[in-house]
Amino acid sequence: MMKSEFENLAGRAVTNEQYRAIETLYMSSNLEKAEFVKSIRTMLKSIPQPERKKDIKRMVVRDKSGYRKTPNGCYYNIKYVELVDIDIKTGKYIIKPLEEKDFERLAKDGHDLNLDTWFDFDYEDCIDEKKKPIELNY
Repeated sequence: MMKSEFENLAGRAVTNEQYRAIETLYMSSNLEKAEFVKSIRTMLKSIPQPERKKDIKRMVVRDKSGYRKTPNGCYYNIKYVELVDIDIKTGKYIIKPLEEKDFERLAKDGHDLNLDTWFDFDYEDCIDEKKKPIELNY
């Protein structure tokens, strides 16, 4: 049984290491694929889900004046956020704030977290996970 077959039958993803252990169990059993997956369902619940990669985007935030640039015209105010989904009804991006470990990973990967003018979307085009507009606290 291949990893993709197992994931389809089990209805969840597993890491490569987890699959190697599951494959060893499967090869030592004489059960059909579907029967084997049914027999280990309770064990699967105790195995942690693999961490999915976050879709991290850069959102521009305007100051009180409504402009994107600082008074000296040099840099945009950029916030890093996770893109969760897109609300089809309004066409707005559903975002959520990043955790500290995400910023550490970005810094480790060589991203400049401070002085860059590139962004993916404007905060006015975004809503939070509760589908409320993004509010800025000055």
